[in-house]
Amino acid sequence: PFAAVLDAAGMPGAATAITLVAVAALLSALNANLYGASRMAYSLAERGEAPRLLASVSKARVPVVAVLASVAFGVVTVVLELAFPEKVLPVLLNIVGSTCLLVWTSALLAQLALRLRADREGTELPLRMPGFPWLTVFGLVILAAIFTVGFIGEDSRPQLLSTFGLVALLAVANWLHHRNGKVLSVVESSVGAKQPVLVD
Repeated sequence: PFAAVLDAAGMPGAATAITLVAVAALLSALNANLYGASRMAYSLAERGEAPRLLASVSKARVPVVAVLASVAFGVVTVVLELAFPEKVLPVLLNIVGSTCLLVWTSALLAQLALRLRADREGTELPLRMPGFPWLTVFGLVILAAIFTVGFIGEDSRPQLLSTFGLVALLAVANWLHHRNGKVLSVVESSVGAKQPVLVD
């Protein structure tokens, strides 16, 4: 839109510059998300929660397999979007949005539970959140309102339900994976980071 406005204003050079800036920003975001996705896959593999192959690293300590797997997932998404225009991307965006809502809800609930436990046990905290617990409760109310609106809307309801179902499935799978294991110690991984060891 910005480039079109600048073209209409008789400033084609400025429109090209804006387009180049937008492309650079998109490539930067792609690189950042690719880094995050590959390192997350590597971390899960290190803890035994993903195929061990994803934990393979090169001589430069780069998780090559995890990076390639992340790239492959992105390529498949692009191909599906080209095959089914305006169908795949909206679904993915809605899933990302509902997942973010779940992440924030989990963070607020965890903060509420941990802070209440710390106060109950008399733990000294170096930094205490002002307005606790009212600000946390307020955040939960806002998120509950967003979820309610999402469930009312016919377009967003399937995305929320599918996200909740996927999260529930992953939670059950994680529980089954760890029900006979416990964290014994922390060891140094192949890239120097410390990781918990799960044993039977």
